[in-house]
Amino acid sequence: MELKIKNSGVRCKKHSVSFTGNPSVCLNFKNDKKLEIIFNRPFPKTAIIRIGHFKNFGFTYARVSENVIYVCPSDVSTFRGVYLFYDYIAGMFSTKLIEQLNVDVDKIKNLIGLLAIPEFSHCEVLQLIGEKMENEDAKYIQDHCEVKDTLVLNGNVGEREQHWKMYEIKNLVVKSNIWINSNDLILMKCENIYIKYSNITDLNLIEFVSLWKNGQTNQRLKYLEVHFSGESVLHGLKLRTVPQLPEGLRRDVVVDDSDDSDDDDVNPLEMELFRLGVEMALQKNDEKIENEEQKTVWKSLERRRMKFDKHGNCYSRGEQTFSSIIDDSDVINLDSYYRDIEKYDGTIASISIHKRIFKMIVWHEFELPPQ
Repeated sequence: MELKIKNSGVRCKKHSVSFTGNPSVCLNFKNDKKLEIIFNRPFPKTAIIRIGHFKNFGFTYARVSENVIYVCPSDVSTFRGVYLFYDYIAGMFSTKLIEQLNVDVDKIKNLIGLLAIPEFSHCEVLQLIGEKMENEDAKYIQDHCEVKDTLVLNGNVGEREQHWKMYEIKNLVVKSNIWINSNDLILMKCENIYIKYSNITDLNLIEFVSLWKNGQTNQRLKYLEVHFSGESVLHGLKLRTVPQLPEGLRRDVVVDDSDDSDDDDVNPLEMELFRLGVEMALQKNDEKIENEEQKTVWKSLERRRMKFDKHGNCYSRGEQTFSSIIDDSDVINLDSYYRDIEKYDGTIASISIHKRIFKMIVWHEFELPPQ
């Protein structure tokens, strides 16, 4: 196994470590030649099981595929064996930098013992999985764990009072949680927020947007997505397809070829027709959406058609890890469901409300394209 790793030539900078067993670990090295080491997983029947030793630590392992090796330590009563194996494998890759640390708080009974290991006490992304977390464990995480980028709550994971760090973190992902409410959302100072399966309602979001417009909440906000409870809206609308610029839209007669370029230029007449087609489709879609919106509670937001002279028609988060965690593209193409609101200081936000999903993009001045 060691020879296989060394021969692969992989020298990655960061990787993820998952403790979701009793204890277990998964090392997903971020590279095309990904090597996955998983403790406490049953070996597939087709796998050939081998026995190995290092540093007086015994383990069995099985090569499942070209990129995956399952490993089970002989003794998992403490974290010593887990850490020895982690230290051994990470050392081969000349790095111990952790990108993402996943911890199942229901299964890891010695959470403080795990996070007391220096390499596991700081990471870019911390994902807490499960339901119940002891107060002392929660306090230890808040006081001793350095989460540089993103906090992920995957489950109820304790109580609200145990998670004050979620208000200050740069990126927050809540995949499933029943105690997060509108007050938490108002108090958050995160730049990017994703909340799914919570108690936040459509009326809560309307209140939040009203406070934001008046400068009374989260001045740092860049992106917000909430799967809310309440009435599904703008569902089943038949909108016009917005024309896309055809490839090879060229001018037949070159009017100005003073640069002696062999490149064909875009036909200005066809471009104008294309622009008018796009404008007409967007206008019709917006009218239909506005008419439907006036029948819902969302009309109080007073959204207007997007102003593309004020911002672009696509938005880049610049947060690849956050986008990967929420299973979304890092570049968002704004469709007809997005409409604009304006803050008291002139800041524009584009808001999409479709079915039971609310999305809000804030166009901070430094992110706008030059005029």
